Amino acid sequence: MKKRSKIIGCIVFALVLQASCGAAFVGAISESKKNAVSSHCEIIRDNLKEVQRADSRMRAYLGRYYETILTRFIVPLNFRLVDNSLAETGLINNQSAFNEAQADFKNDYIEYQKGLEELVMVDCKAEPERFYEKLKVVREKREMVAQRAARLSKLASEQVNLVRDLEVKL
Repeated sequence: MKKRSKIIGCIVFALVLQASCGAAFVGAISESKKNAVSSHCEIIRDNLKEVQRADSRMRAYLGRYYETILTRFIVPLNFRLVDNSLAETGLINNQSAFNEAQADFKNDYIEYQKGLEELVMVDCKAEPERFYEKLKVVREKREMVAQRAARLSKLASEQVNLVRDLEVKL
């Protein structure tokens, strides 16, 4: 129950900050936002640490998942096709794109994680403006990681489609 309330609190916090980050934010944050960040600093920091742990677990899961797809499905299939003189350019191109997307995912995640660590270290009570600016940067990095993960999922689905097409040809 306690964990559930933390997650709900984290979601509410993210929604409030996201809503306040819209068109009204141009430059320095308003006094009310500064006060809100300062007065809820410990809750915000705890929620960010929880997000950090959850994202770390998710990254480990996705990293293993994508690595398994590549090493146990994509690469062995392409090797076998090449050995049997049945190489398909679509499958080879997809392997290359998957390798590149996986490397981008890893690099972007490392950058996001560094940014999140820096954000957690900022004293949001004493420096709410600096905290808020770093939060915006970290949000952008997190969005990039999500886009990379979506790209990898799309490439994995494309691999399945390419294999089905190959199956029909054979």
